[in-house]
Amino acid sequence: MTVSTWLTAHGEDLQVLLFFGGLAVLAVAERLAPRRATGDRRRRWLTNYALTALNLVVLMALPVTLIGSAAWAQDRGWGLFNRLALPAGVAVVATLLVRAFVSFATHWLMHKVPVLWRFHRVHHLDTELDVSTTVRFHPLESVLALGPGVALVVAFGLSPWVLIGYELLDVAVTLFSHANLRLPPAVDRVLRYLIVTPDLHRIHHSSWQPETDSNFGAVFPIWDLVFCTFRSEPRTPHPRMTLGLDEVRGPEAQSLRWLLASPRRSV
Repeated sequence: MTVSTWLTAHGEDLQVLLFFGGLAVLAVAERLAPRRATGDRRRRWLTNYALTALNLVVLMALPVTLIGSAAWAQDRGWGLFNRLALPAGVAVVATLLVRAFVSFATHWLMHKVPVLWRFHRVHHLDTELDVSTTVRFHPLESVLALGPGVALVVAFGLSPWVLIGYELLDVAVTLFSHANLRLPPAVDRVLRYLIVTPDLHRIHHSSWQPETDSNFGAVFPIWDLVFCTFRSEPRTPHPRMTLGLDEVRGPEAQSLRWLLASPRRSV
């Protein structure tokens, strides 16, 4: 059995195992080596995990996925990479780079298009950052992000099995990058140029807008480096930096009902 066949057969099960296993391991690791003091987490966690559950239901119900779209395009020979017949190694690297760009671009759009930001800001309204924040999104955000994602996947003709591999990386790295975890500084200084680390992503959750609009990458920081949105250090040291958004810092920021209705509000 080839790697591509095995990933195609077992990728979905692996994603589930990685997500719930990683969630449990990192929740414990945060308690052993926290980067910041987060105080009472009970209300935050209740809201964050309620949103996580809602998002998992929405994702399972979506009739279209990026991997399904890639398989559909491949069957028809559509898309740039399907027409070029690239060597296997080149196709893998190219697919990973373009998939990372899809993530970068859709995330950038979520920040820059006002109607999309109203949905995405639910993620940024968390006033702390830990592993529970990973899938704290408005349930409709994944639906809105699907359009540009599918268009780019089909246009480039990305390889379905490589996309499955990327999704596995995405699960592991996004859990890790949201964790309130202290890494050895020497390790983080090198690792942040290869994958998104907790310190790098925490800057993206800063309440200071220039930092909020930086570090858009989810797995690899390469496109932030290319487009000069990479910010390696925060204005205020990590233990003291203010996270969340200044416009909403009260109990509403952790209220499930308020967050679900918040796209209708300007603030």
